[in-house]
Amino acid sequence: MRLTTIVVKDMVRRKRRVVHSVFGVSIGIMTVIAMLTVGSAGEQSLRMELERYGPNLTVVPATARMDVELGGLTMGSVTVGETMLDHAVLPLIQHVADEAIREDKGIAMAGPIAIVAPRLYLPATVGDRNVTVVGVSPSEEQAIRIWWDFSEGEFLDGNDELVAGAVAAKALGLAAGDTVTVSDHEYSVAGVLGESGSNDDYLLFVPLATLQASSGKGPVVSIVDVRAHCTGCPVENIAVALTEHIPGIHAVAVRQVAEAELGMWHSIRAVVLMLASVTLLVGLFGVMNSMSAMVVERRKDIAIMRAVGASRRQILSMFLQEAVTLGLLGGLGGYVAGVVLAMVVGPLILRGVVVTPVFLYVPLAIVLAATISMIATLHPALGAARMRVAEAVRISA
Repeated sequence: MRLTTIVVKDMVRRKRRVVHSVFGVSIGIMTVIAMLTVGSAGEQSLRMELERYGPNLTVVPATARMDVELGGLTMGSVTVGETMLDHAVLPLIQHVADEAIREDKGIAMAGPIAIVAPRLYLPATVGDRNVTVVGVSPSEEQAIRIWWDFSEGEFLDGNDELVAGAVAAKALGLAAGDTVTVSDHEYSVAGVLGESGSNDDYLLFVPLATLQASSGKGPVVSIVDVRAHCTGCPVENIAVALTEHIPGIHAVAVRQVAEAELGMWHSIRAVVLMLASVTLLVGLFGVMNSMSAMVVERRKDIAIMRAVGASRRQILSMFLQEAVTLGLLGGLGGYVAGVVLAMVVGPLILRGVVVTPVFLYVPLAIVLAATISMIATLHPALGAARMRVAEAVRISA
């Protein structure tokens, strides 16, 4: 009779003990999967919240200020260097930022990773009022400032459209659908932003190409916002790489955002791993006690097998096969129970965040469960395998 057949028949005969062992494994796996699933949902929610900070890098012209003195008197200071960036620098910023992320994260996938959003700030007039108009690239701007909402209308869609900040729209009496002349150029108001409490409330936004052409400034921008669009992106490293590899610019990392992303994510991951380790350890001892009891119950069977010629290796293999089977059942059961627990408890912990199953955790659950079962079974199984034939015959008698 094959060992596999013996294992299956023995497990069927001892249903209660098997159920207890599977339950012990499932509890540990359930806790781990529930924590990882809730943690995954929490990470996604956290990333969405962190996106509200906007760009985490700002690229500005590399200018310097020089104090001017005359006869021992300070006459003020002057700015040395260009105060605008050439539009041609944008592809270089995209390339350097993407390569820095790929190198740090080991990403082989081609295509842009960072979001590069240029802005051109210029003073302008609307009637007798002075305003600040900002030229933006609509798609990139919207991708970075995902917290923007509209009290009316929508974002820029045409070359001669304008979006007004909440305060600017109120001061100028603008509404969606109006026509307004900004420094001799006529725009149609596409929308009005909801109040955000930021400087955006006081600005007028128009397409970058239109502002460059109408102002006569040509292909220049004032600043470039960069969003490193990944968890734990090396923001500081990207800033250094941009400053070193592209002459005439200075990249500044928004430290608060970078530290928030890294710190919060590392804290969540550390807590999840710690709790998972403790739970798995408890589960391991539970399975070990259960398997030790099973070995004691089966001493007579082991004695008979040893007496008729079964080797120690075969006895050990039999118990390990049973451990793998228990691990498979416990892993699948623990995964299902963990997902259900996460979907029930997750929204309570994360204040309404929807928790969905992560199917990539299925292999993890099975491997963890099988490993725990095999480790827990190893000591009792070795004890059974070391049983001498004479002792086995005495026990059988």
